[in-house]
Amino acid sequence: MSVSTKLTPSQKIKELRKAANITQQDLGEALGCTKSKISRVEKGEWEYSEKDIATAKKFFGIEKAPFTDKELLDFKQRLYKWKDLIRNRLTDEARKNQKDLIVITKLPFEPDLHTLYRMFEIRLVLTEMNDVLAEEMLATEELLISEATEENKHNFYHNMGSLYIYKRDFKTALKYFLVALDYEKYVFEKDISLNLNLAICYSRLGKYALTVGILEEAYNFIDYNRVGSTRASVDSMLAINYVRLGQVKRAKRLLEKALSEVLGINNKMHLGIVYHNYGCACWKAKEYEEAIDYFDKACECFEKGDRFYIENMYWKIRSLIDLKEASKARLLLSEMKLISEGNEHNALIFESLSCLLAITDESSIEFIEKKTIPYLVDRYEYYRALDYCELLEGKFIKWGDGFKRRLSELTATIRSITKEVMFGEEVSFDEKEKEEDCKRSSDSGNHP
Repeated sequence: MSVSTKLTPSQKIKELRKAANITQQDLGEALGCTKSKISRVEKGEWEYSEKDIATAKKFFGIEKAPFTDKELLDFKQRLYKWKDLIRNRLTDEARKNQKDLIVITKLPFEPDLHTLYRMFEIRLVLTEMNDVLAEEMLATEELLISEATEENKHNFYHNMGSLYIYKRDFKTALKYFLVALDYEKYVFEKDISLNLNLAICYSRLGKYALTVGILEEAYNFIDYNRVGSTRASVDSMLAINYVRLGQVKRAKRLLEKALSEVLGINNKMHLGIVYHNYGCACWKAKEYEEAIDYFDKACECFEKGDRFYIENMYWKIRSLIDLKEASKARLLLSEMKLISEGNEHNALIFESLSCLLAITDESSIEFIEKKTIPYLVDRYEYYRALDYCELLEGKFIKWGDGFKRRLSELTATIRSITKEVMFGEEVSFDEKEKEEDCKRSSDSGNHP
C-alpha cells in the first residue's frame, strides 16, 4: 500500500500553526521573516524554502517528522519494524524506538499514520501484559474506527482479539481475529502473528484439525530470519495438535526441531512448553517413563503454581497412573490439591485423577461420567475429555451387558467430540453482529 500526502509542506506548516494557536506574526518571528510572507505562503502565492521548513520543524519540536511522500513511506516502514520488535517481545528496545516515532502524534494532517502508531502502541501495552490500559486505549479508538482505513481496522480487530486472549475468552477472541483476517489484504506488511493467534483460539476451542490447517498454511510465508522465537512456537504448537490428532511420529519430528530452536534463544518458558509437549507426545505413544522425564524437565522451567506448571503436573500424574505408580501419583495429587484450593477448574481435574486411581469404585466412575466429562466438554477441553471417555468405554465393554446403556451414551459423546475435533467449523462474526455485541455491551456499561 502506498503512502501519499494531500498537503504541501507549506500547507502542513499552516496546519501546525493553527493547531498550536500561534499567530502569523509569531511564526514569522520564528522563521526570521515578515507576517506578510507568512500570509502569502498560506494563501498559496509562495512556498517555504527547505531552510524555512527545517526552521519551522525545529520551532514546533518535530525535527524528525515526515513531510514528503518518501519520508512518509520511510516512516511507515519504521512503524512496521517497530511492530516486529513488539511481536518478538523485545519490549525494552521497542520502548526506546518509540521516542522517535511518537512525533507522528503531533501532526494533525496525518490521522491514518497517527492511528497506525496507536494500534502498534496498544499491541506493545498488551505485550507488556497491561490489559487494563490496553482496554482503555481500545475503547477510545473504537469511537473512531468506523472511519479508519482498512489497514487500521485490521490492527484494531487484531488488538481486540489479543485482549480477549489475555482474558482467556478464546471464543470472543476468535471472532475478532476473523474480522481482522477479512482486512488482512490491506496491511502494508503481512506477518505470522494473526495465524498464530487464530491457531491458539482454534486449539483452545478444541478445533485441532483447523489448528493444524492454519499453522501448516503459515509455513508458506513465514520469514525465519525475522520471527525470533516464533518458529519454535509454530513448531511446538503444530506438534501438540498433531499429538491430539494421533500423529505422534510427525509431532516428535517437529518437537526435535523446536527443541534445537528454543535452546538457542534462552527462553525458559518456551523451553518448558517444548519439553511439556514432548512429554505429551511420549504419553500418547504409551512411553510413560520417557513422558515423565520430559515433564520433569518442563517443571524446572515453570514457576510453581502457574498455569503451565499445573498443566504439566496433571499429565505427569496421568503418566504415573498409567505406569501403575499409585503411591507416587497420590503423593503428587495431595500436593496439587493444596495448590488448587479455590480454583474450580484445577480442583476438578485433580479430583478426576484421584478417581482414576479408584476406577473400579462406582462413585469414582460416576464422578468421571457425570461431572468430569461434561465439564471438560463445556470448556472445549476435548483432548482430555476423550481420554476419560475412552477409558470408561473400555471398562464398560469389559464389564458387559449391565453397562450397555451407559456405553451407548458414552459412544455417542465420543462421536460428537471427534466430529468437533476433526470437522469443527469456524466461528462467524460479521460486522453487523459485532456492532450489535458492542451496543449490548455499551448499554450495560461494559466495553466489549
